[in-house]
Amino acid sequence: MTDEKLDGKLDAHEYPRKIPDFQFLSTKKPEEWTEIELLQLHRTMSDLSPYLHEQDTAMHNQITREMERRGI
Repeated sequence: MTDEKLDGKLDAHEYPRKIPDFQFLSTKKPEEWTEIELLQLHRTMSDLSPYLHEQDTAMHNQITREMERRGI
């Protein structure tokens, strides 16, 4: 990866290490997350979708709805 800026905040070599972990993010509503946080968690939860419990699936649905609301 290059050192280009992603979302104007993170260098490519920093992504995704500066994204807070899910335990921290789960203390906030998806409406309060940054675009990169939404994208990263959506990608991770999509990859894990066959293994998600009902509560995790509900959280993934919230993330998806928030992404749709923002037009991401």
